[in-house]
Amino acid sequence: MYNVIMKLYTGKGDSGDTFDHSGKKSSKNDNVIHFLGTLDELNAHLGLVKAMLSNEDSWQFAWKAACIHIEKIQRNLIKLMALVSSAPGESIKYSLSDTDIQILEKEIDRLTTNVPKKNELIIPGKNIIEAQIQIARTIARRAERLFFAVKEKQLCPKTGVYLNRLSDYLFILSQQESLINVNFINQITGF
Repeated sequence: MYNVIMKLYTGKGDSGDTFDHSGKKSSKNDNVIHFLGTLDELNAHLGLVKAMLSNEDSWQFAWKAACIHIEKIQRNLIKLMALVSSAPGESIKYSLSDTDIQILEKEIDRLTTNVPKKNELIIPGKNIIEAQIQIARTIARRAERLFFAVKEKQLCPKTGVYLNRLSDYLFILSQQESLINVNFINQITGF
């Protein structure tokens, strides 16, 4: 038996062009490619957040629900990447639904009840996880802006709504992380 080694690199993108899932050639500087790259970047950052929250050595045992939601969000981001890269006829199977948006809204509402309202700008960096969630939030905002720059792709309008709610969800999640961390430290130190 012979092992055939397939190369990961093809060299096809060396000239500044790339191919989407449907085989369409595009410039790597095309807004659609920027949108895809931003969704991929957001997915990677959410994976880091999920890994940080689910760390078995961590005291943050209350984060199981957040990890489950983040996993669903990551799956939806993969659907969005498939939607953007698909041929016009197949795009419907990758579209987001009202339910996807409602799930985010319910979780935002649930988390909001636990976080005191602040009328001031938030400076990220209360702790590492809160700061990482804030990074993911800013990438979600960029993805939302890029979505509106690629309207010619005839993408599902729910995509923009979903990305908007996603950044809201990440904001309130970061605030909950900050609150839990401060309360935990106060319990340990007695302050």
